[in-house]
Amino acid sequence: MQNHAKEKEDGILERVRPFFLHLERVNSLVWKGKLITGVSVYMKGSLKKESLRKQIYLSHHCSDSFITFIPFPDGDWLKEDGGLYFACMKTMKGRMLNYSLKEDRLLAIEKVAHFHQESIGLVSKDIFPVSLTRKWTNRLIRFKKEVGSSLISANEKQLIQYYISVGEEVISGMTAIEELERNALRDKCIVHGDPAHHNFIFSTDTLLLIDGDLANYAPHEYDFLQLMNRMLSHCNWSLDEWSKSHIPTVRHCLENPLLCRLLAYPADFYREWLMNPNGRSALLVKVAQQNDLRSRFINSILK
Repeated sequence: MQNHAKEKEDGILERVRPFFLHLERVNSLVWKGKLITGVSVYMKGSLKKESLRKQIYLSHHCSDSFITFIPFPDGDWLKEDGGLYFACMKTMKGRMLNYSLKEDRLLAIEKVAHFHQESIGLVSKDIFPVSLTRKWTNRLIRFKKEVGSSLISANEKQLIQYYISVGEEVISGMTAIEELERNALRDKCIVHGDPAHHNFIFSTDTLLLIDGDLANYAPHEYDFLQLMNRMLSHCNWSLDEWSKSHIPTVRHCLENPLLCRLLAYPADFYREWLMNPNGRSALLVKVAQQNDLRSRFINSILK
């Protein structure tokens, strides 16, 4: 299998390499290089051409908030070989955000709001609606399956079972958000879908979102809820930082009980467990250390 993958990769690189002065692999689906035009780019790969097409589309229509894609020197926006697709993302010097810093948390919230303003109303056949209930249910099912095959202590099992029960309770009360999703599709509200700290790039005067693979039609609140979920551990599990936000959608997340209770769903715990099997012991230590504060937070919004 590894040899087959290597042969396939070499074939793809052989096809696109003439467009580059140099090309260097960054990870399994990203290469860094310089086009023969002298422009530095990241060549991004995907199994789905729709994923790249929607990001190219967003780069055209959301130039103040989303990273720029450019065509290959022959004018093609996509290259394809054997079911794999590639596009060129213009390199921008800068750093990712750091959610332990309050100023970076504020920058992220503001930039996501800007992206929402730029993208609302856009119509693309490559952007699809999302069901958060289905997504979270599937993630919880996968999490329980993986936990069932893991060797864990009695105390760890008790901790994990608590967060499984929290996930189940949140999902059981999500029926009402389906109307929000229908309204978002009607109004063509687009969310980035993955506003993690590493999906922003910040230079002295520019902040842009990158990696819009998960961009979908969905309520704008979903991006802000995900941001808060990622930031709460840096805020002592308190919502005070956002309670007086000037952004109406952020305040709506906190003022609407149906939305606020979604912050109890332990998306970060499930995600890290599934994505990094080798880091599960360290993850359990981190979750245990934060459990007192987090459980009080969960109880306060699920009461």
